[in-house]
Amino acid sequence: MTDRWATYVDDLVEIGSGYALDEVTGPSRLGGANGIVWSPDGRLMVTQVFGSQVTAIDVDTGDHQRYAALGAGIVAPDDGAFGVDGTFFATEPMNATVSARRPDGSYRTVRDDLPAVNGMTVSHDRTRLFVDEFRPGGRLLELDPTGQAAPVVLADDLAMPNALAMGPDGALWFPQVLAGEIWRYDLERRSLERRFRDLSTPTAVKFDSQGRLLTSEAAAGRLTRIDLRTGGRETLAEVHPGIDNFAIAEDGRLFVSHFTDGRVAEVTNGRERVLSPSGLIGPFGLDRLPDGSLLSADALAVNQIDSEGRTRVIMSLLADLPGMAIDVANHEGDPLILLVRGQVLRRRVDGRLDSVAGRLDDATAILTAPDRGAIVVERGRGRLLHLDGEGRIEVVLTGLDRPRAVAVAADGTFWVTRSGGVTAVRNGDVVASIDGISDPHGIALLGPTVVVAEPDRRALVAIDPVSRQRSDVATNVPLGPAVVGARTPHSFSPLLTDGDAVLVGCDGDGSIRRLRRVP
Repeated sequence: MTDRWATYVDDLVEIGSGYALDEVTGPSRLGGANGIVWSPDGRLMVTQVFGSQVTAIDVDTGDHQRYAALGAGIVAPDDGAFGVDGTFFATEPMNATVSARRPDGSYRTVRDDLPAVNGMTVSHDRTRLFVDEFRPGGRLLELDPTGQAAPVVLADDLAMPNALAMGPDGALWFPQVLAGEIWRYDLERRSLERRFRDLSTPTAVKFDSQGRLLTSEAAAGRLTRIDLRTGGRETLAEVHPGIDNFAIAEDGRLFVSHFTDGRVAEVTNGRERVLSPSGLIGPFGLDRLPDGSLLSADALAVNQIDSEGRTRVIMSLLADLPGMAIDVANHEGDPLILLVRGQVLRRRVDGRLDSVAGRLDDATAILTAPDRGAIVVERGRGRLLHLDGEGRIEVVLTGLDRPRAVAVAADGTFWVTRSGGVTAVRNGDVVASIDGISDPHGIALLGPTVVVAEPDRRALVAIDPVSRQRSDVATNVPLGPAVVGARTPHSFSPLLTDGDAVLVGCDGDGSIRRLRRVP
């Protein structure tokens, strides 16, 4: 099975003498799985926000092919639809953009002024294009497929609308996700009404060949069919929570996608046939819990990985997390989750979430402190902060040059990656400054040796703390996007000191690896 890195890169990982790089978890086939839609030629198109690509899956053979490749003209797509001429339209919620791939493989921008644009559908004849914005106060709009005319606002002040569909009645039906509701917009009367409520985080609405409404309930992990006349509900499939979208084939087969882990499967008649197995979207942050299990911050989810490499989602966006998780640490066994906008949340044993920090300025990493609590890297203000896990914050270091990640040595030295290199600080004094490392990411300690992830060169770099000499211990490592220069919503390659080894988060292919010394 070709993973998302091997789809683009043929070079094998090369390990330096005296080291080994073992696999803890395997690579992922997709970079997440968001919208899924049927193509005119009968393949399943899977959009991948964090993979920044669209993959075409043959649902009979399981074959995966690049349709809109990483680094091409569609960036971070979430939903999609085909127009009457075969043009594929895609929403890019993080870029406020709707893009289009022409049948000849060229690309164009339809609109770039639609904040959080997410759900998308077309009319029955595929000549009209509709989208909505997944945000508080979001809008429902009709777009000119050519991009020449201004959007027509059909409704506004909506509560997080998502994947919509045109019903057999010619109206637009869509979920309001956090409200747990499904609404109907009558295009002729220009009227809006709520039709169903008390759903468990509905993320998408579709209609089958008999005109019956289906919805995905992400938090519950089920597909539900609703009788439009009576409101009666029937569960069609029960799967893992975290459903993003689903598709209905012409022959009635059902397929679901999971935003939490990139899983795509057929679930016809309640039986699951996996087309793309679960995997990590990042990993963007790593930590160990006291019981030895591993935590992974994966943007749309936080995962727990056991000693056998088995992974399960313990927290997910929409159901648990109010934002994207970019790193993770722990305090007394409770996960501390760093969100992309600078909040730090503590997950208690009973599942309760407490805020222990907020409004941090471009916080990029969090590390379990040697004593208790955690160290947070606040890049925007050039600081390291200590969080005690209860909401108290202490400034540890200031005056750093755009710090990115941190490791703490046994003698109390802070080793910090920053713009163009690494800085070591002990007792408030800079004791080492090593330049010439292009955009370093994670940092960790392998005995006395300092190890740095350098995605620009796809290398793991070892630094001797005494001589300051640098050497590559591994190259062609799947760090960062597989296509150089490709745009993705988030990229970070974390490292974690793990006893006599270093754990490497390979966000290029979704694997976690262990770097260790060998005789």
